[in-house]
Amino acid sequence: MVRPRGFLAHSLLVVLTALIGLALPGQSRAERVALIIGNSAYSSSPLINPVNDATDMAERLTEIGFRVHGDGPMLDQDLHGMQVAIRDFTRSLNPGDLAVFYFAGHGVEYKGTNYLIPTDDEEIAFAEDVPDWAYPAPRLLERLAATGATGVIILDACRNNPLPERGGGRDLGIGLSAMDTPAGASAFILYAAAPGQTSSDGEGRNGLFTGALLQALERPTRRIDDIMYEVSFAVRNATQGRQVPWLEFAFAGEIPPQFQIGDGRADTNEVPVQVEEAGLPSAGKPGRGIEDEGDPLYGTIELAAGPPETAMALDMLAGGYEDASQLGGNCYGFVASSPDFQLDWQEAIGPLRITTLSDEDTVLVMRRPDGTWQCRGTSSDGSAPVLALSDLSAGSYRIWVGTERELPVAPDAELIVEALLPEPVAIAPVVQDDAGAGLGFIVTSPSETPPAVALNPEATIERAID
Repeated sequence: MVRPRGFLAHSLLVVLTALIGLALPGQSRAERVALIIGNSAYSSSPLINPVNDATDMAERLTEIGFRVHGDGPMLDQDLHGMQVAIRDFTRSLNPGDLAVFYFAGHGVEYKGTNYLIPTDDEEIAFAEDVPDWAYPAPRLLERLAATGATGVIILDACRNNPLPERGGGRDLGIGLSAMDTPAGASAFILYAAAPGQTSSDGEGRNGLFTGALLQALERPTRRIDDIMYEVSFAVRNATQGRQVPWLEFAFAGEIPPQFQIGDGRADTNEVPVQVEEAGLPSAGKPGRGIEDEGDPLYGTIELAAGPPETAMALDMLAGGYEDASQLGGNCYGFVASSPDFQLDWQEAIGPLRITTLSDEDTVLVMRRPDGTWQCRGTSSDGSAPVLALSDLSAGSYRIWVGTERELPVAPDAELIVEALLPEPVAIAPVVQDDAGAGLGFIVTSPSETPPAVALNPEATIERAID
């Protein structure tokens, strides 16, 4: 096993972060604020976890800098209580704010519209009663859009709650459906399960989705889409693919927001983001296919001045959802859909050696300029995979750092780029017989020690934000 060198201190995992510098001129600093509702005490079909989920979510968001509207979670709300809370919450928002709405409880889709069920559900005797006695989720989106704030809607409300329909109609869907975001709005919608799936209430203190989200929120400096990678992976594995958390977004800004401002590290990982028109994830791995022309997640390695004098160690997270065996040949392991790095190589730069450092067994996948693929895995003796750039075509080389096995959390890794030293060469004889003939040689290499490692040189890499 190759041990990592020079890792930055391990950050704690968390989810949603405020947008950087989004406040408009003349306005106060953008605020992070959350409305949290947890409904358990239903008259017809009570639930165990939502009150706990809402309580724990309020505590976690407070820890990472959010102001919780109402000074705490709003528990077991009837319809009027939900209407007033949402009205007052959205009225308090300003352009540039990051507004989180979290709901745990029953939710249903009726005739293409999602409804959040209040605790006075005794009024809902049949499915056609839902529009009159439940809160329409699209109304929440409309109110958020009018504020100019960026909305993050988290719905742990995909539980199966069938209601009788007179006449045997089929207007009540299973779980929740995808929602259209109002034009010009910035909104991220996190569902506990994909459309057509239901979520588990769980047997412990928290539901499966919220439990995974709370764990992911222990490292808050990642983008929302990166956090969903971990949440989706954990829940999918726990349910053998029966429940796959789902993310939709419409964003008017330049980057997806974070729950908390980062520390400057390229702390990201590829995510199974499902955009509005995308198809449903499969029952197995919810990957999108390897995008050989996708933008590199961490940026382009520039070596215009020649090979690095010291080995570059570029911090990253390895792995992903995509099975590299889809590329054929000797490729295997699990990688992100988009490449991690792009290296623009010219013969004048000189031969390069590319390898990795990580606690996990890694694989290197490289797409050459001619479109062919080259893959290397960790050796049987535990030595890291190595790819060499020498006597190849000049151009852009796209590089993926994957893991040999499928993992619930993307591990820390480093991509090492260094000059490839020539093979050892024989030099002058050192022992002579009486006739002056050489009896032996000293074999040496041009450099007796490997180059030192330079950690994340600022001039060599710029992280791509997309």
